[in-house]
Amino acid sequence: MVAAGRYRAGRAIDRDYDIFFSYAHADRDAALPVIKALKARNLRVFHDETEITDGESIRRRIMEGLGRARMLVAWYSATYPTRRACQWELTSAIIAAQHEFPDGRTVERRILALNPEAGAGHLQPADILAKKYVDARGARAEALAGRAAALLEGLAGSFGEVQALGGPLWHGGNPRAGSSRFVGRFPDMWRIDERLSKNRIALITGDSVGLVQVQGMGGIGKTLLAEEYARRFCAAYPGGIFWLDAGRGQDLGAQRQGIAESLGSATAGLGPDAVAGLLKGKLAERETYLWIVDDLPPDAGTADLNAWSAPTANGATLVTTRSTALAGSGFVHRLGLLSDDEAHELLTSRRAPRNDVERAAAREILALLGNHALAVDVAGAAVEMLGYQDFHDLLRDPAEDATDLAAELADSLPTGHAQQIAATLLASIDRLDAASLRLLHLAALLASAPIPRPLVADVFARLSGGGKAGTAEAARAVKAATREALAEHIPGDGEDAGDAVSVHVLVSRTLRFHKGEPPPAMRDAAVAALIGAMEKAGDIRNHAALLPLVPHARALTGDLPDVPTAALLSRLGRFNSQRGAYADAEADLHRTFGATKHLLGAEHPDTLTSMSNLAETLRAQGDHGGARELQEQVLLLRRRMQGDEHPDTLISMNNLAGTLGAQGDYDGAQALQEQVLILRLQVLGDEHPDTLTSMNNLAATLWAQGDHGGARELQEQVLLLRRRVQGDEHPDTLISMNNLAETLRAQGEYDSARALQKQVLLLRRQVLGDEHPDTLASMNNLAATLSAQGDLLGARTLVAEALPVALRKYGPEPRFSRALIAWAKFLGLPLPALSWSATRTPHPHPPSFRARGDHAR
Repeated sequence: MVAAGRYRAGRAIDRDYDIFFSYAHADRDAALPVIKALKARNLRVFHDETEITDGESIRRRIMEGLGRARMLVAWYSATYPTRRACQWELTSAIIAAQHEFPDGRTVERRILALNPEAGAGHLQPADILAKKYVDARGARAEALAGRAAALLEGLAGSFGEVQALGGPLWHGGNPRAGSSRFVGRFPDMWRIDERLSKNRIALITGDSVGLVQVQGMGGIGKTLLAEEYARRFCAAYPGGIFWLDAGRGQDLGAQRQGIAESLGSATAGLGPDAVAGLLKGKLAERETYLWIVDDLPPDAGTADLNAWSAPTANGATLVTTRSTALAGSGFVHRLGLLSDDEAHELLTSRRAPRNDVERAAAREILALLGNHALAVDVAGAAVEMLGYQDFHDLLRDPAEDATDLAAELADSLPTGHAQQIAATLLASIDRLDAASLRLLHLAALLASAPIPRPLVADVFARLSGGGKAGTAEAARAVKAATREALAEHIPGDGEDAGDAVSVHVLVSRTLRFHKGEPPPAMRDAAVAALIGAMEKAGDIRNHAALLPLVPHARALTGDLPDVPTAALLSRLGRFNSQRGAYADAEADLHRTFGATKHLLGAEHPDTLTSMSNLAETLRAQGDHGGARELQEQVLLLRRRMQGDEHPDTLISMNNLAGTLGAQGDYDGAQALQEQVLILRLQVLGDEHPDTLTSMNNLAATLWAQGDHGGARELQEQVLLLRRRVQGDEHPDTLISMNNLAETLRAQGEYDSARALQKQVLLLRRQVLGDEHPDTLASMNNLAATLSAQGDLLGARTLVAEALPVALRKYGPEPRFSRALIAWAKFLGLPLPALSWSATRTPHPHPPSFRARGDHAR
């Protein structure tokens, strides 16, 4: 360690310091110039160039360095809060400064945070530092040293003189050594202390209510957090740290007796009540103390919590528990999962990944374990012995729970708790009733994403034969699983909107390996429920509500063992197609076609529907040849098997006509479209959406043949009917508005066309989003009208916005992309690098009509 005049023969000499300079070892090169500038001002600076992580070394450095300094200067980089020693040093300094004046007036004089980052989001505790830091970006070291020197003027006494900075006075349980592998949780500790510190201030007035519950699932790190808090914040509790184990079977009376004896009380021959009274008297004589109650059972009630809490008002109580049933008692702090960075640090603390393959395996391990603290810790032991890739492969093995093996390879855990993750979670799982266990089985079947409550209720109702009982059963199941910290209820915005339940991936994993796979009936019910919900995917206005269901539909369609599962994947394909995610839609529909062909045969109506939907997706991406080949096969088979007037045959005729038109065969397209329109008028009537689609498509073909008057007559009829039947904001109505505007532009009515196009673009942005193909087509069309009116700046602005989106999301082949490329060249806008096929320049503004295709249901 390097600190001028500080050590001699490995021992600290007796001297004081002006500044304790705290920084992460990784920031050494950035911090040293400031340290040198401080010393150049003849300031005595304590700094350490050795990185340490164990609690004993950190505490010794705090006593020998910080305790003798008047001020702490922190080089508060993004790395700083991730280093245990840095957090501990800063915490000790803040506690001492707050002790000097509880209102915090000396904190900003004794602590200076130099922030070299662009933002302040990494500064913790935010309420103390976020508004009082010094922006160190680009600042000269001499200037930063000057800021620190100015704060020292008139500042008397060292941190150690203001507040004793020794180690914790530990009573009860076993004095904990802490863990050198403890990572993160800095914001958690400060939120806990914020609540408990209010209790310390309240002691002055005698109004003390200091109780914090740390709630969370088993193995998430509650106990270790409580220990680490006690060690780092021990200076705030000069009366001592008292540790009680409240787990099942633990005797509160015996622990009280042990604590009383450690405080010098003779308890021989005394009954429990007498011992409790004796202890209460001893504690009342002490300064503020911290009373930690670890592992309060999930079934504990308010009376149990009161019995275990600190016996006197000068004690602050910190409780760890899996239970959420006592949410009304004190302040509840829900402990979450480790962040990605924290989990990575813990996993790699024993052995760092050596190459890209191991780094990728490490990321996948964390995803499989869901950043669960205990699981990641024991996994770190496993990768040290087995390597990242081998342990990753074991985790993926469906035949054996690799976390059990990892626990066998792990050292004893710093908390002394069981290493077996399954045992930790099964203790909670085994207390559940049948409905709650059913909820966990459903979660194991689905994705790790939050599960909408209506989906849970629908599945439960299908399993019980229908009715509204599923809603009540789902609510009870969520409540019970949440009480055991095995699930988390995510409230919605009323009327169940957004209401969901989240089950950790490790709970699902434990259930699969130790409680068996979910029953087949549950999978069938889940598939059926999702098919029912995804029926609404054809209207993009429903997509916001459907998005939470998509991960679960994906989880169930990894394999396609039966027709219902293939049907669910078909709904996903339609969902993606409506959103303009054509590549994803093509992949979904191609798999659907293969599955239905295998399960039902090449000529089954469902197989033909899959072929038809796949062809529409190919056409949307510009693959007209591939689309036409499939469509001609489907039409031939449907005519032979279902007849010329069957609705599915009419869908095939309509879709093939659209492809013929896209290939320039307008006569062939018109002949088919006129047949379809006549039959749909006869069978469905003139206001049916399919009939209106046929009228729209025939109008597009007339327009392409130069019959603008005939096209306009049809378009005005369609728009009038769609507005009345489907509403102004329906995507089909917007197609009709867009197409009529194109005809108005072609007829020279630019002002009318422009007004209609602006209205369509505004609504498409709202309804479809800025990156949907129809929105991009509207931007292209409006740019054409603006250009025709001489507003080249307006046209350039639209094309410059739309073209990068079109190429990034859809590539250069779709028709709207080619149109935008042509406009960019015409308007002199720079183009990104393009493939040869995309550089063939069509005439600027090929009309972006929507000749609507039908996805068969």
